[in-house]
Amino acid sequence: MSIKVLYEVSNLGYGYSDKKSRAGIFRVIESILDEIITNPELDIYFTSLCDFRSSLLTQQYFVEEKNNLSRQNLNYWHSPLISRTQYIKVLKNIHDNKSKNLPNRLKRKIQATFLQIIEFLSDFDDLQDDFDIYHSFFHALPPRDKTGNITRLITIYDMIPLLQPDSFDNTISQYFPKIINSIDRDRDWVICISESTKNDFCKIAKMPSERVFVTPLAASNSFHVQTDMDKIQSVRKKYGIPTGKYILALSTLEPRKNTAHLIKCFYQMIEEEKINDVYLVLVGSQGWLYENIFHTADSKPNLRERVIFTGYLPENELSSIYSGASFFVYPSLYEGFGLPPLEAMQCGTPVIVSNTSSLPEVVGDAGILIDPKSEDELCQAMLHLLINSTERDKFSQKGLERSQLFNWSQCASNTINTYKKILDDK
Repeated sequence: MSIKVLYEVSNLGYGYSDKKSRAGIFRVIESILDEIITNPELDIYFTSLCDFRSSLLTQQYFVEEKNNLSRQNLNYWHSPLISRTQYIKVLKNIHDNKSKNLPNRLKRKIQATFLQIIEFLSDFDDLQDDFDIYHSFFHALPPRDKTGNITRLITIYDMIPLLQPDSFDNTISQYFPKIINSIDRDRDWVICISESTKNDFCKIAKMPSERVFVTPLAASNSFHVQTDMDKIQSVRKKYGIPTGKYILALSTLEPRKNTAHLIKCFYQMIEEEKINDVYLVLVGSQGWLYENIFHTADSKPNLRERVIFTGYLPENELSSIYSGASFFVYPSLYEGFGLPPLEAMQCGTPVIVSNTSSLPEVVGDAGILIDPKSEDELCQAMLHLLINSTERDKFSQKGLERSQLFNWSQCASNTINTYKKILDDK
């Protein structure tokens, strides 16, 4: 008998509306579902209960990008004022209206306000009782009277909004406690993506550890050692990376990723060692309080020409950018898991990462671990790999071997085993 699961996947809708947000949780959900959907042990359905807008965007995602699964996407939201088709039409009209003249700006404002009223007055129906499990991949669990006796499970990626609230804007900082408070400590279940996250979650949420499971993530199969030098050169040319060696970092540009610290250490290294042919390539979209990162890059003479900001890169270009780098640096102050170092290792790129939170779980002894607040440690680690090809080769091989321990098939299998355990307990 199959297990009937309803997945809350609002993040897919957000990724549909903003392609540059297709990182992090979006990629995690897609990767897990790609493995799970063909498993004969599960009867799978999807929904978006976050709000009326996200439910419509999620519906559009399935219709346009996963049409073979669109019938399994269930819509529970309804509005007394407008149909879903009419809402989408107004939303697209706002998006397509690019004019900046006053009448069009006023029109967009009126339309946006109207949609906000629609969203405020909308509501969603109670879920069907015949689901065995309701699994939210991020958003707060619904009120208990909406889910009845369905076994409920939520994935927690990290506790950063509570541990480091200054790392996020107010929207996330205010919403995250709602996620934690939606969990019934005695009846609901939790999946964490690392032991570090589980420890933080159980401590802060006062959740019994036996109700919390750990399921590590994995890098996409699309990440591989790129041996085609023409493809690497093509990506370098596209993003203005000059001839010579480059050090790579990939993350959203925000304070928690410690990018300004990395830039300072890079400058210190090239100045003290008189290095003229190495560049620092920073891949990622602008995030929360990113301005200081650019200010740091502009703060020293001739530094800005040695630091290349590429912005967001699509996934099909990342293997080339990873493989072309001398090594990868990830001095993040806190991570719930840390996918970019794993992606780099899967591409055969040596890695330097912080020795904090979950990163030692992911990298093990296959990379160099440093104190993310120590300039000396980061400078010495970068210089060590830069001038020592034997060490680069060693960590490249160890990283490739380490990355094989993480795969989405195993992640999906662990998730299904979790379903079985909690249903047996019930």
